[in-house]
Amino acid sequence: MAARVRKAREPATKPRYNCPTIPLTERPSDAHPWCMARFQHTVTLAPVPRQWFESCVVMLHDLTESIEVDGTRLRLPDGRPVPELFLIAGRHLRRGARYHPESEKTGEPDLDHTLTVLAWDRRRETALEVVSLVDDPDHPVQMACTLRLTSAERPRQVRLSVTFRAGGGRWGKYTSGSGGLQLDLDRWWPSTAGLGRSTATPLTGTLHHILSRTTVTVVPRPAGDGRWRVTVKARVRGRSFARVLLPVAMAFAGSRARKAFCDVLDDAAEHWNAQVAGLVDKDMEQLRLELVGSLFEPHGKREEEGSGPKRGSR
Repeated sequence: MAARVRKAREPATKPRYNCPTIPLTERPSDAHPWCMARFQHTVTLAPVPRQWFESCVVMLHDLTESIEVDGTRLRLPDGRPVPELFLIAGRHLRRGARYHPESEKTGEPDLDHTLTVLAWDRRRETALEVVSLVDDPDHPVQMACTLRLTSAERPRQVRLSVTFRAGGGRWGKYTSGSGGLQLDLDRWWPSTAGLGRSTATPLTGTLHHILSRTTVTVVPRPAGDGRWRVTVKARVRGRSFARVLLPVAMAFAGSRARKAFCDVLDDAAEHWNAQVAGLVDKDMEQLRLELVGSLFEPHGKREEEGSGPKRGSR
């Protein structure tokens, strides 16, 4: 009799999904595919030979190590001072060495912007950190960028991390975030030649925000004419209450968001192709001379030359 009562109390149909009930804000980020937005686009890029890239890394290290220290000022081997840069703490290119740019207003070191050497070892790692502060009483902002190269003698990996922190009370967390990129050079160039696993991702990235998490993968393959066909994929996952808002936003503005994603990559590819094609034809001595010369150019001319052609211009 008791067995029949228990059986009668069981539901007539079993639940369709056998999963525990978890509050929306505590569910794992991959629990619901509907709260994810996906983007994909492919661009064609001018190639960079691996040997040229590795020679460029060595040239930059040679040039930097040839700079001499004169008090707080830095001098090139020919005696000219390196403009707009001071060594404030530590020994040149040693761990902990700290540099500040020159303030345009006072001519003194600008303490709101700092370049710090985290590591300088050709065999192991070169690592630099740049920190910038915007000292606004109402909306203070701090941005920190760290670049790591393993290693100068044999480049195998490049890592970039960025942290953006904004003040301004409780709303500051909504305008703060962090991100990073990791480039596996031992996978990148074989992939550009069509070698290695097609599923390998030489370049990966993440972007963290209190309301979202974005992951990016970049895979190059040969284009057939010596150039690279680079496919970029991005996945955006909502966090907190944005889990519910993201699919709604994509339903109304998904096509515009995907067009903007493609436009940004097309613009970047156009700028890359305009700059890289001319650079890789130059030898290291020519590049070194042009780099040193650019240090002494006026700001306006330097920015104008670095901006490249506008999209759609002829």
